[in-house]
Amino acid sequence: MVTPESIGKTIIKLRKQKGLSQETLAIEAGVDRRYMSDVENGKRNISLDLLNRIASYFGMPLSHFIENADDSIFRFNNAEEVRDFLLERDEQESSFFVNPDYAQAIIGIDDDGRLIYSYSKMVECLMLSDSMEYEDAVEFIDYNTIRTVPYMGKKSPIILYDIH
Repeated sequence: MVTPESIGKTIIKLRKQKGLSQETLAIEAGVDRRYMSDVENGKRNISLDLLNRIASYFGMPLSHFIENADDSIFRFNNAEEVRDFLLERDEQESSFFVNPDYAQAIIGIDDDGRLIYSYSKMVECLMLSDSMEYEDAVEFIDYNTIRTVPYMGKKSPIILYDIH
């Protein structure tokens, strides 16, 4: 479900990926910095008009922004958060990718405690964090990451491919 908190977290994530200050984004969106702070902290509802301006500023359609803000999907910023999540669930034996860190590509966990990654989101992670071109990210994942899965134990991650 999309909540004011999940919208705020998504804005923070996008803003930080671009290296923007909260004030800069507020100016670009045409709102007061304090208002932007309240939106980012989930303390205010945001109008569709403003949400659309923010999504456009980050170069994405509003529907894509809302999909990213859906907090019913697993959201991790880094491997440390994944490790903490697994410890909380008493799943210390579960394996996950640390280098490169595909934490933001995790879309779930199965009944056996195996993390489920989205292949397309793994590609996005490499494109954003390592500034790889699409083809290079795909090649890296195919030749480096996927080859490690069989060696990661019985609770190795699952990688799901999109069906086109």
